[in-house]
Amino acid sequence: MDDSRNTIKQIKALAEDILEYQSVDTQEAYSRLNRRMHKKLGSRLFMRTISRIAVILLLPLLISSGVFSYLYLKQRSLMEQVVYNEVSSAPGTVTRLVLPDKSVAWLNSGSTLIYPAVFNDKNREVRLSGEGYFEVESDPRHPFYVITNEGVKVMAYGTKFNVNAYKDEPYIEAVLEKGKIDLISQDETICLDPERQALFNKETGEVTVSSVNLEEKVGWKDGRLVFRNTPLDVVLKKLSKRYNVDIVLHKNVNKEYKYRATFTTETVEQILNYLKLTVPIRWSVKEMEQNEDTSFARKRIDVYLN
Repeated sequence: MDDSRNTIKQIKALAEDILEYQSVDTQEAYSRLNRRMHKKLGSRLFMRTISRIAVILLLPLLISSGVFSYLYLKQRSLMEQVVYNEVSSAPGTVTRLVLPDKSVAWLNSGSTLIYPAVFNDKNREVRLSGEGYFEVESDPRHPFYVITNEGVKVMAYGTKFNVNAYKDEPYIEAVLEKGKIDLISQDETICLDPERQALFNKETGEVTVSSVNLEEKVGWKDGRLVFRNTPLDVVLKKLSKRYNVDIVLHKNVNKEYKYRATFTTETVEQILNYLKLTVPIRWSVKEMEQNEDTSFARKRIDVYLN
């Protein structure tokens, strides 16, 4: 910031010098000198003198103009450089942020969003790793893009939607709450209607579209864990992200159990106790242990389904 201010001060000073040089009526000075010199000197001496004076008058102007142009172009180049912000949501937390166009984004546990300090004149692009919910300000002339690590994009002009793009998930999931969005992959573009989701399979590249329960998909941004006919392994995976613990499921049976429940302020141990009331599970906790580099490993919970 200080360098930019100093540069601007230098430009102003040089501009003032240029105006001062430009204010000199060189033609009038030349004519006046010509009349005087003609009376006293011969034509050869006269021309030499005039040439020297012209150089003296023009040289500072040329130098100042060159320096001014250089500093102007340098300052313009600095101003055109894009500055990016990177915001990460710590494990076990939800982070809310306001983007340069006044759109609002929520980042789920362990997610990161990269976005420019100022959007360009063509579009609005952000890069997401993890899960994010977006309330996009309407701007039909400047589409809003959420770009994932796999290159899949979600495009909107003004709407509310959720994108799940965790690296450890086999799918990239886009869920629309309101308005319209497009999920764009290398092979196709899918347009979604409200209360619908598009799943991009990272392995096959295929996209499937289906109806969803919005509360289950976007409740996390308001601190709610919502399960609606949700399989046990999915429940445990969401608990793991929400509470920043490693939960390992050990299954001794092939039967699948599904849950319908909503949790807000409960601890992970309380939720497991609730699950235990309807499903034959038991669980044990392995507390955090200090690693050799003095950091701590995450708490681990082993869940056994008999």
